[in-house]
Amino acid sequence: MKIFKNYKVLVIVCIIAVLCVGVGSTLAFNNAITDTLVNRFFPGDISAEVTEDFNGQLKEHVKIKNTSERSKAYIRAYYVVTWKDADGNVYSQKPVAGEDYTYRMGSNANWDLTTTDGYFYYALAIAPGASTPDLIRELKPVAGRAPAGYHLEVDIIAEAIKANPTSIVKSEWGVTVSSTGRISK
Repeated sequence: MKIFKNYKVLVIVCIIAVLCVGVGSTLAFNNAITDTLVNRFFPGDISAEVTEDFNGQLKEHVKIKNTSERSKAYIRAYYVVTWKDADGNVYSQKPVAGEDYTYRMGSNANWDLTTTDGYFYYALAIAPGASTPDLIRELKPVAGRAPAGYHLEVDIIAEAIKANPTSIVKSEWGVTVSSTGRISK
């Protein structure tokens, strides 16, 4: 009976020893032949910034800058013209182009001003840190047309999207990207 008890203990000790050697060998083998895998992930840094000259009444040379440090970007923008008071309240009647304000768009042929979605698309990818040519050359209110207590407010809303891969530009913006990298709506 005593031999049988010792035999049981011996079997358990052997099983534990085999498991320890097996697990230890497996870990040593994996560490010896597996290189460290480094996953390099760079968060998206695509963004756009509106730059302009403004003297209180006249808005000139409205451009969009690609503020990315590494990537080319396509740019699109739209503008909203409203009457606002000193508290930021918007007047219910929208200003009318030609009557309440005058404007001249930029003359660069790469701005597509004929879209039906309200956006103006710049057809070429903009390099990191570079700006588009003028989207709006000049916009100013017509004297005496503002409602009492209100002034003309022009907001430019710009968006940028990474130029590559072009499949993302196509799917997100619904544009066509040619083999030369030119987008069109």
